[in-house]
Amino acid sequence: MDVLSKYRVFGDTRCYMYSVEWQKRGLPHAHILIWLLNKLHSNEVDDIISAEIPDPVTDPRLHDIVTTQMVHGPCGALNPLSPCMADGKCTKRYPRPLVAETVTGNDGYPVYRRRSKEDNGRTIRVKVKNKEVEIGNEFIVPYCPLLSRIFETHANVESCHSAKSIKYLCKYVTKGSDMAVFGIASENVNDEISNFQMGRYVSTNEALWRLLSFQIHERYPTVVHLAVHLENGQRVYFTEANAAQRAERPPSTTLTSFFAMCEADPFAATLMYVEMPKYYTWNQSTKKFQRRKQGTPVPDWPQVFSTDALGRMYTVHPRNDECFYLRLLLVNVRGPKSFAHLKTVNGNQCQTYREACQLLGLLENDSHWDLTLADSVVSSNAYQIRTLFAIIITTCFPSQPIQLWNKYKDAICEDILHRLRIQTNNPDIQITDEIYNEGLILIEDQCLTIANKLLIEVGMIAPNRSMHDAFNQELNRELQYNVDTLQELVRNNVPLLNEQQKQVYKTLMQAVDNNTGGLFFLDAPGGTGKTFVISLILATIRSRCDIALGVSIIWNCGDSSRWRSYCTFCA
Repeated sequence: MDVLSKYRVFGDTRCYMYSVEWQKRGLPHAHILIWLLNKLHSNEVDDIISAEIPDPVTDPRLHDIVTTQMVHGPCGALNPLSPCMADGKCTKRYPRPLVAETVTGNDGYPVYRRRSKEDNGRTIRVKVKNKEVEIGNEFIVPYCPLLSRIFETHANVESCHSAKSIKYLCKYVTKGSDMAVFGIASENVNDEISNFQMGRYVSTNEALWRLLSFQIHERYPTVVHLAVHLENGQRVYFTEANAAQRAERPPSTTLTSFFAMCEADPFAATLMYVEMPKYYTWNQSTKKFQRRKQGTPVPDWPQVFSTDALGRMYTVHPRNDECFYLRLLLVNVRGPKSFAHLKTVNGNQCQTYREACQLLGLLENDSHWDLTLADSVVSSNAYQIRTLFAIIITTCFPSQPIQLWNKYKDAICEDILHRLRIQTNNPDIQITDEIYNEGLILIEDQCLTIANKLLIEVGMIAPNRSMHDAFNQELNRELQYNVDTLQELVRNNVPLLNEQQKQVYKTLMQAVDNNTGGLFFLDAPGGTGKTFVISLILATIRSRCDIALGVSIIWNCGDSSRWRSYCTFCA
């Protein structure tokens, strides 16, 4: 790692991570992932990575290392019984195609230059099953000539440039030790405990490595997680004995300690929240930030040192409105001294963090949503416009939804006005505040369905009704069934059930009557009366003035051309 990072074999290193593993034969190997400070372009790959046989005349030492350590197989047609072969193909994709120049690949890895024999590419002769065969650059594993000379071992070096390949490598480096399932039992004994016993093979080399406390994995630089919470919203652990004390004096977090440092330390007042770990360490026992005592001195600030440590704030979902906007302020405001300070813009304290973000220009304008609604007004009816507006304010988080409402409320409420004119037989009725209020109620119903949020929670004005009316409407709908009709339906249809249907009916009704609940799966061929049984169960529950909801579930059974639909209910 010193050779790679300190001696800059590939250039300045931004960060790295590695993990050491052992094969069953006890051979250790390391997986190392390095991020470079400067991007490696395709025309620079050949300067540090090669996939060709070196010249035995000008560099005989490197030629010997590559031909003995960096040759894959051979496999394929030359050796169909090679361990890497599966279904007639090499699992490592060898032999690789021969190309004259290095080009960018489609999978995130370059297609390295591998010149053919006709293009001045070199070949060697190797033994395969007691006979010599000639192979070229198509079987050479990519390597770094400098690293191969230094360590004289197998060292596969690759350049990756896509997020997909980097994600795969990160998972590979951090996947942990391989696990194995093993068990010993006689032929006639089924010992479930032994069958599911987990074990891991540890070789003598790995055991020695661990006993001597050698590094097994490492990542650089250090990443410090930073808390994000509203005022008095930090997590508190308490017992019955200290609950009152904890509520009165909650423990400090990285965020509250950051505010305290900005109040007391002039240098901290110049920093962003995420920059704190670079100059300060977090003391877990005292719950406070402390200046670093080692590192690179910061000019013009005595006794202040910097390192490469990174600060990362926890992610906050936009649906958690105020906390989301608090995090947005922490990313952009330097040296806040308190939660109230974050809300203060140009000397005026805002009511919400969202308002502060709006005044600071941290939120995007609503021109995109304005144009979207304008197009909808031309081509859609009022119900579709209301649905679009509800989707925008609940999932797209416009900065000023009230302005969008004021601009398009006439189009949103157009069908309500039309329906009122028909009901009253008065075409001269004009739109009023009551009609706007009805539109807001309908929009709030849709917002509750989409995101379970009231209009006031998404920055809109609240309609003139109780906040539970939307739920009461659904409740009233379920209580409007004619009980007498349902009871007669149950009396007439229960005797029509066959034995299997009666068993299903009895089982489910017992779960309802005993209030035990459960998950039941009813499967039978088409036309055998599944819908009849479920409809009878729903009618029985509703005839008792209870609530039962029927839900349709559709899923794919492994074949994209076959979809199955089942009906279920909850009571």
